[in-house]
Amino acid sequence: MAALFLYHAGKIASYSLLGILFGLFGSQFPIFGLQKNISIVIGITMLLYVAYVFVLKPKHLQLGLFKGLYNYIVKYLGRLFKSKHTGTFFLIGVLNGLLPCGMIYLALSSAMATQHILSGGLLMAFFGLGTVPALLMVALGGQYMGFAFRRKLQKLLPVFIFSMGVLLILRGLNLGIPYLSPIAGIGSEVISCHN
Repeated sequence: MAALFLYHAGKIASYSLLGILFGLFGSQFPIFGLQKNISIVIGITMLLYVAYVFVLKPKHLQLGLFKGLYNYIVKYLGRLFKSKHTGTFFLIGVLNGLLPCGMIYLALSSAMATQHILSGGLLMAFFGLGTVPALLMVALGGQYMGFAFRRKLQKLLPVFIFSMGVLLILRGLNLGIPYLSPIAGIGSEVISCHN
């Protein structure tokens, strides 16, 4: 149990550090007024991710520039797994958090959009915490769940990502649909007594 805790703590620490870096990066660029466009771009990216990974189903995901980093991390993880020391699970979690992943890219783009170091770090920390229940369920409860049930859970993942992508696109379009696609800027008009 201690090993699982250390692993998740390491992964959340890694995500938080990345969130801080992307929040800092985002703070250097004025994106006020561009949130609508960013929301649409992130939504389209999520839809493309679903189409590429779950519909086209390539045998090997093209990692591009991250291939070298990916290979290095996987090689180092292989060495760490041979260690019998419990403390190495924290480092395994940290390195696992650095592995290229489409969902992490999307979360990091949201961290960058916060334009704030602390907000970016917190967003990624909560993203990491949000992954813990599902991973614990797989790690601890996998043997108790039937194969058919696990397959159903896996099939829900692309549906969830697709739904989030559509929601982000709708929010960026400002269609005037309450709660779903509200018009940005309502209530932001400056009241002046000279009108």
